[in-house]
Amino acid sequence: MNDEFSRVLCQQIDHFSRNPNVDRLDRLKGEMNQVQSVLIDNIEKALERGDRLALLVEKAITMQQPMQGNNSTVALKRKARIWWRDCKFTATLMLLFLLTIVYVSLAFVCNGLFLSSCFNHMTMASVVPHMF
Repeated sequence: MNDEFSRVLCQQIDHFSRNPNVDRLDRLKGEMNQVQSVLIDNIEKALERGDRLALLVEKAITMQQPMQGNNSTVALKRKARIWWRDCKFTATLMLLFLLTIVYVSLAFVCNGLFLSSCFNHMTMASVVPHMF
């Protein structure tokens, strides 16, 4: 029984010490986790910066326009303009985040940040359909 176990143990040690894919997979997972944490930090910073910019824009608009008594339509239009600007900024950030998540997923599936294993197997004939 010790002979069988020692043989299996030697095979497993050889597999994990000589197989470059085992170490490469761990390294890629670590890189993906680092990229993900950096992306999350950058998105949080961008959102904070966007909030501060929106506040500054609102204050600048308030300071530029003369006081017009109790004109609620001007205030509503201003709020609507700021709201749409914030919506556009948020949508852009969401799109950027989704594109990043798609790229990170593809990089993980394709075994590298440059997606080389996915594009080496494709040909232009399989990517572009025949026109005629």
